[in-house]
Amino acid sequence: MTNDPIICDCNGVHRSTIETAIREQGFKTVDQINKEFYLDKACGACLDEVQVILNESKGN
Repeated sequence: MTNDPIICDCNGVHRSTIETAIREQGFKTVDQINKEFYLDKACGACLDEVQVILNESKGN
């Protein structure tokens, strides 16, 4: 079993889903990812973690 944590508990969005969207759809901002997965429709607590994933994808 692989480690694929849920980043957005409210919507059940896994880290791999966000990483795939960044890679395949070219998302570069939290806002783009938020619009795709409706991350702030519930609590929005995951948005900071999404930024971390974006930074990692850019090598920051």
